[in-house]
Amino acid sequence: MKITRIKAFSAGYMKVDPEMHRGFSLVKIDTDAGHVGWGEASSSYGHSYPTVVETIVDDVLADVLVGKNPLAVRARLADMHLWLDGYLGWDGISAQVIGAIEIALWDIFGKEHGVSLAAILGAGVDSLPLYATGTTSFDADLGWHETYFDDVLDVGIKAIKVRLGNDPDRDLELIARTRQAIGDDCLLMADGYWTYTLREAIRLARRMEPYNVNFYEEPLPQYMIGALAELRAESPVRIAVGERVFSLAGFANVVHHRAADVLQPDPTVCGGILACMEVAALAKAHDLAVVPHIGGLTAVGFAAGLHLAAAIEPEVLEYDPDPYQPLRDELLADPIFGMDRVEDGRMAVPTGPGLGIEIDEAVLDAYPYERGRLYQELYPEHGAGRL
Repeated sequence: MKITRIKAFSAGYMKVDPEMHRGFSLVKIDTDAGHVGWGEASSSYGHSYPTVVETIVDDVLADVLVGKNPLAVRARLADMHLWLDGYLGWDGISAQVIGAIEIALWDIFGKEHGVSLAAILGAGVDSLPLYATGTTSFDADLGWHETYFDDVLDVGIKAIKVRLGNDPDRDLELIARTRQAIGDDCLLMADGYWTYTLREAIRLARRMEPYNVNFYEEPLPQYMIGALAELRAESPVRIAVGERVFSLAGFANVVHHRAADVLQPDPTVCGGILACMEVAALAKAHDLAVVPHIGGLTAVGFAAGLHLAAAIEPEVLEYDPDPYQPLRDELLADPIFGMDRVEDGRMAVPTGPGLGIEIDEAVLDAYPYERGRLYQELYPEHGAGRL
């Protein structure tokens, strides 16, 4: 079997809460055997720069990979690392593009052999318990945020993550009111989104301890390894790190410095499925938890995350309950990832070959990518580490 074509797609739409443009980056691989594979690249929440992915795929990797065997996944990874790592870098956009293509190769591999990606990875479960991640929308009052999770609780999800980053007092009140709303039987997590200085992050971690917060996610930029290590040493709440760590070497650095209790690899960010499995092995060797990140992706990236998680078996798996996600739901012939498919708080892992999903490619034409107001423009304080 040979690869006959690789094409990158940029797509997008307007999100309502908060109002912002969302971008996405997909990759499609065609073969001479008739099998088609789909993959997705992410910059942690969809993709903010999908046209950059297009350029790397179309101008560099297509020429490298067309004509080669898609079933030799490790060999194709070696090809991509050769062309990107030493010249463009092995983190960031390089890892994201490599992850997208690797996911598509696994999709083809599963279709050729008639087995799901989860089965290829030796998964032992057929569904995953979900945690619902909240929204920013700092202009809305806290009462609105309290009711945001009502539908989530109705489908049996018993784990919630609130989004912080407005100011410490309001953030603590959001944590307190959410805990009261969901009760003591639900897990509660908090996402700091690179917003705080080290001292404020430590103070807030101590203040949130009475509310039994399961983990405190990325309150500091993830390149501040020394500061994260100090935070972890001082925090009574577990520290989670990973959605902007792009490689096994990056996670090894986090582990070496004892900078996290929970690792959060994402195959659309961190070089693909195999890289994330290596991160899971690293975590196991150091008695750390792994909770894969899934950053509001299309159906392609979400499927990849489900298959990975089925092999890792995390305590919970991230789920975005936003009801308007057309590139998660409309993109599929059967929208199996909608909240109406959640049963007792769990999402089933697709059982069909490869990713186990059927893509309606025509839907991408209905949601073209347009440059618009992005998250970093809407919330410039996020990522700054200044509060």
